Amino acid sequence: MKFSLVSLASLLALTSFVAPVEASDWECNHSWKDGGLRRMSFKFNGYCEDLWGRCFLDKLRSRALIIHNWQCWPLGDGNWQVDFSTLKGMGTEAGKAIQDVTGQWKGCWDGV
Repeated sequence: MKFSLVSLASLLALTSFVAPVEASDWECNHSWKDGGLRRMSFKFNGYCEDLWGRCFLDKLRSRALIIHNWQCWPLGDGNWQVDFSTLKGMGTEAGKAIQDVTGQWKGCWDGV
């Protein structure tokens, strides 16, 4: 089998332009008071973007959390942001619901 140096160089040049595939991930933003509720925020990529993050909302509800003012939007950098409000003291349960989707525990809102 014959390889030319030019064809190998061309192949290497083309592969260097392919963007790396980002792994699915999520990260905590923060939480704050929302009247009598607690507002929580996180970013994610690689999970149910075609459903606008609905898989997270479904898991939050499946843990019997009352979700108020759910918002999910693309940030334009490949990540999505979610903000939602729930009862105070339910931060750990919210984190567990996100873990149900992602398989990752981050302990963002323990005790809030």
